Amino acid sequence: MISFDDFPVVYFALGYALAAGVVLLFFLRKNIPFFPTLLLILSAVLVVLMRLPILLFNQEINPDESQIIAHAITLSQYPTYWESVDGTTIGPINNYMLLIPAFLGLGFDYTAIRLLGLVWVIGSLWFFYQSVKNFFDAPTAQLSLLPPLFFLAFTQDPDFVHYSSEQLPLFLLNVALWSVSKINAARSNSFVGIFLLGVVLGLNPFAKIQVVPQVAVIGLWAVISLYQHKHFLKSVLVLVAGGLAVPVFIVALAGLLGVLDDLWDYYVLGNLIYAGGSSLVDAIFRLPSFFAKSTDFLLYLGSLGLISVLSFFQKDKRLSASTQLGAFVVLWLVAALYAATKTGNDFVHYLNLCIYPLALLGALFIYKSQKNGSLVPVAALAVLIPFLVSFGLKAIQHRPLNVYVSGNDYRVPVSAVSKLILKYAQPTDRLVVWGWMCRYHVETQMPQGTAENHSERSIYPHPLRQKYYQRYLNDLKKNHPKVFVDAVGNSLWLNDRPTQAHEAFAELNDFIRKNYRFVGEVESTRVYLRNTEQ
Repeated sequence: MISFDDFPVVYFALGYALAAGVVLLFFLRKNIPFFPTLLLILSAVLVVLMRLPILLFNQEINPDESQIIAHAITLSQYPTYWESVDGTTIGPINNYMLLIPAFLGLGFDYTAIRLLGLVWVIGSLWFFYQSVKNFFDAPTAQLSLLPPLFFLAFTQDPDFVHYSSEQLPLFLLNVALWSVSKINAARSNSFVGIFLLGVVLGLNPFAKIQVVPQVAVIGLWAVISLYQHKHFLKSVLVLVAGGLAVPVFIVALAGLLGVLDDLWDYYVLGNLIYAGGSSLVDAIFRLPSFFAKSTDFLLYLGSLGLISVLSFFQKDKRLSASTQLGAFVVLWLVAALYAATKTGNDFVHYLNLCIYPLALLGALFIYKSQKNGSLVPVAALAVLIPFLVSFGLKAIQHRPLNVYVSGNDYRVPVSAVSKLILKYAQPTDRLVVWGWMCRYHVETQMPQGTAENHSERSIYPHPLRQKYYQRYLNDLKKNHPKVFVDAVGNSLWLNDRPTQAHEAFAELNDFIRKNYRFVGEVESTRVYLRNTEQ
């Protein structure tokens, strides 16, 4: 069985040797007839190889992973979204996708969802590569692939390796980018393709509503690109029809299932409130400190900077790239930075939204300043240098190379709290956690008893707090969950028992006191069992 300690020098040396092999391909590219295919194959192998420690680390890296797995567990038994599950900032499509690993027999755990995430990562890289090839040319695409490739392969930053709700939207955005690039290059003007582009754009807000600014920019560029179409007005109408298809279907289905008000109140309005965290000016001034929160992201910026600077020293400079395309790249990057910073919460995983706009900006610099230049191999090597230096420094200083240490047991570890819960309940019973500790759902495999699997929005003050709190109470009364857990004191953010525990909320406290009995406290977490079958 494969396992990794904190200092697997041989493993990382093999990974960097493979990366060096990718760079070597650029030195030999003129002598390798199948160079592009080999480059893509080795790139995919590199990402898979370097993600192995993360895949085998079947434990929570980020609380969002447990949150989204709990959603999937619940939807597998109670499939009506916004009735049984409210993903807060995470849209229904993102959550339903988590059913795929379980359908394939992989179950509901961290390894399963990271395998799905790996599909989104490799797919995003592939569609980005194809997009750059269509926008510019194959040599530009090949060189432009390296910065995001090496970053996503070698990063161990938890915010970039855990299964985040940004990974599926990034994949969809890159699919949309590829579709627009084909229109831009006049390689596809079929109405079916245009309609499907609209469908992909329409899917994004229901995967992660935070990416709407980027969707709007890509949609605008699609309309501009369609101006060359001989049936311009008809093609735009087809694009709009495709873009509306998913929203109309979801709204109609929500109305049919009786959750239309929930869609509006908790997904649209709730996210608008969440997005009101900071002004654009404040967000701009925060960017340097935001970027500095991740050393690996700074390495990524450094690799992009090196390759862009080196490209200017190549011969046959090409200064006439499309002005419109340059404007689109800049606007897409601005939209990504806006989406990443607007909430006022500088969660590093939001920077995922900036990876490909930055890479496309790098591609623009590469294209505008190189044409079969002799420095292409040197530029490829330059991309690897920041990551190689980081690895060397860690090895010399004997700092952990791998933070995801795995043993021979790949199962999800079960906490003392979950063991106590499972003394009284089965995985088919419903579980409610007051506070923020979604990991208990993963450890017990028990579905949620309330739509939200954490109570942060029922506790912290905001315009819709009473509405969230009332829904939480209504779900308790309707679903009669077998186990109620108060994790305040041992949860994310919520640890002040006098003001945040369930006793601080009169109606909730009264309901628990009348319907549940206390069965024990473990790890500062209290467990309550429903009195009788109801």
